Amino acid sequence: MQSRNIFVAARDAFSIPGVAACRALRYGGGMILYSAPTSPYSAIVRVAIYAKDLAIEVAEPPGGLGSDDYRARSGTGTVPCLMLDDGTPLPESTVILAYLDEKFPARPLAPAGAEARARVALLVRLGVEGVVDPLVGLFHDLAAGRADAAATARERIETGLARLERFVSPDGFAAGPQLSQADCVLGPALMGVAAFAGMLEAPDLLARFPKLAAYAPRVAAHPAVARVLAELQAVMPAG
Repeated sequence: MQSRNIFVAARDAFSIPGVAACRALRYGGGMILYSAPTSPYSAIVRVAIYAKDLAIEVAEPPGGLGSDDYRARSGTGTVPCLMLDDGTPLPESTVILAYLDEKFPARPLAPAGAEARARVALLVRLGVEGVVDPLVGLFHDLAAGRADAAATARERIETGLARLERFVSPDGFAAGPQLSQADCVLGPALMGVAAFAGMLEAPDLLARFPKLAAYAPRVAAHPAVARVLAELQAVMPAG
C-alpha cells in the first residue's frame, strides 16, 4: 500500500479552522484508489494521481480482487475503483480520469478548447480499445488455452497502433506540449506493447509505427509516467 504523501501531512499539521478542509478538498485527502499492481487499467489512474500530485491513498482491494468484500465495496469487483470521501465507489479508469480533472482543476490533464479536448478523448479511447483491451485479452485467451491467442491480440493491436499513429502528435506529448489524459493511457500501454512483443510473435511491432516509437521514450521520461512504469516493471515476470 502506498503511504499518503506530503499534502496529507501538511493538512494534519495545520489546524487552522477551514484550512485543513480546503487542503483535503484540493488534494484528494480521504479518497482511496483500489488498484492492482499488474492491472494496466489501474496504471492509467495512478499516472494521473502522481501527475496531479494528489493525496489519494493507493491500496490493493480489501480481501483481494474477486472477493465478496471488495465486490460489495466497489459495486463491480473490478480495478481501478476510486472510493470518494463519502464512501461512494467510482469504477472504470477513464471515468476516474475525467472525474479527477474536474474535481481537482490544478495541473489539468485536459487542454482548453473543444477541439483539443476532443483529440485527447479520441486518443484515450483509441489507446484503451486498441491497445490495453487487446493486451488484457491476450492473457485471458492464453489462460483459456486458445491456440490463436497471440494472433488475435496481435491483429487487434496492429489495428489500434495504426489508428493511434494517425492522431498522435509528432513531438511533445500525445496531444501536444502538455501531459494529458491521453498520456496517462498511452505511457503504460506502449510499455506493454514493447514488453509483450515476443509473446505476440512480433518483436518489432512498435517500431513499425515511427511516430509512436519516437513518442514512447518521450512520455516515459515524464516523472509521473516513469514512476508507474517502474511499478509495472517491478511486478512483471523476469524474462
